Amino acid sequence: MHPHWYSASPDVQRKLISRYLLSLTPNSTRTTSSPSSVTPISAFESELDYIRSPNDIAAVLRWGLRHLRLDADAFGKDSAEWEWYTAFAEAERASDYPPQAFTQKLVPNLPEAHRELLSATLDIVSSLAAHSESIGSSGSKITKLLGLWLLTAHRHEESDDWNVFYDRWERAGRIMEHLFLARIR
Repeated sequence: MHPHWYSASPDVQRKLISRYLLSLTPNSTRTTSSPSSVTPISAFESELDYIRSPNDIAAVLRWGLRHLRLDADAFGKDSAEWEWYTAFAEAERASDYPPQAFTQKLVPNLPEAHRELLSATLDIVSSLAAHSESIGSSGSKITKLLGLWLLTAHRHEESDDWNVFYDRWERAGRIMEHLFLARIR
């Protein structure tokens, strides 16, 4: 038996996402879909009143990450898929895992768009992790699930079999978990 979440409907997800995007538009006082004097920000906030649980937020986040297209062939500045992470992990290890490793060792190695996406996603994961008892999933579990969708430009290849895909999924998840833990450290 699967509980019904408000945002499980693709139509509701699109509406939430559209309202959110409209709320980001500066100096906009009216929505294009409504002749009323409701501002986009208040329309989005009123839509959030219907959200029943963190699972609704997670459903929209999953949808967004599934449809994400990175602006390069790989996450990070380097062309090799995990080179940015390897450099970060080695720098962090060499400096004995300082509390500022995320901002000092990782952030300079990411393009601005990737850095903002990672930070926003980790902020959301932190918020969801605060409700881990009610949603039944810890921050570590959530990051492991989202790693492949966020950190890889090529999520699958035609020649993939189950083992190859699972290895890629697990590695991306472990990397994302490490980034989450480095951020909260």
